[in-house]
Amino acid sequence: MADLLTKTQDKALRFIHREIARRGLPPTLREVCEYMGYKAVGSVQDLVKALRTKGFLKKPGEQKARGLALTAKALAMQKIQESAAGLSDFLEVPCLGRVPAGDPVEAIEEAKETLQVSRSLFKARVQKSARYFALQTDGMSMRDAGIFDGDWLIVRATEEAPLHSVVIARMDGNATCKRLEKCPERGFYLKPENKEFDPIYGDEFEFEIIGKVEALQRSF
Repeated sequence: MADLLTKTQDKALRFIHREIARRGLPPTLREVCEYMGYKAVGSVQDLVKALRTKGFLKKPGEQKARGLALTAKALAMQKIQESAAGLSDFLEVPCLGRVPAGDPVEAIEEAKETLQVSRSLFKARVQKSARYFALQTDGMSMRDAGIFDGDWLIVRATEEAPLHSVVIARMDGNATCKRLEKCPERGFYLKPENKEFDPIYGDEFEFEIIGKVEALQRSF
């Protein structure tokens, strides 16, 4: 069949798909060139042309913006491949919005919207028995840790977390993202990664850990 992919075309298409999932943006032709090990961008241009001809990449006139855009056909093929392998490259997690009110476990079960997250974003292996949820940040208190307003945090629901890890804590019914620290004088506290914000000490403001941040996904 004319629309079957060669090994080279399949490799390039998988890279484009993975980069879109990981960064929210398609790779440049130069990035594809480097990944494929080509010396000239012209080789990638020929590869992209073939993928467009076979219906796996949208043609320039069909794209809303510049870049490499996957067609529905390409996305459908990816799902079939994942199903055949018995393992998806994505984790679907419930979205709890900006503030998970009440019991986070109950909120996870009642959530109506979900977010697909590439497993490549996780530093540690995804735990099969764990519960994950997505929480959108509000504010810039963790700016220096690379967490900005509007970012989606992928959180593992837990009441315990190691020191120095980025956690989601709840206090007075509201959730906040901070780094968990401890000092000899005052015990556990929540440390912001922005000098414009003050630490939150447990001996002054009672808080509880409801999750550990495992990954971050940003929308452009």
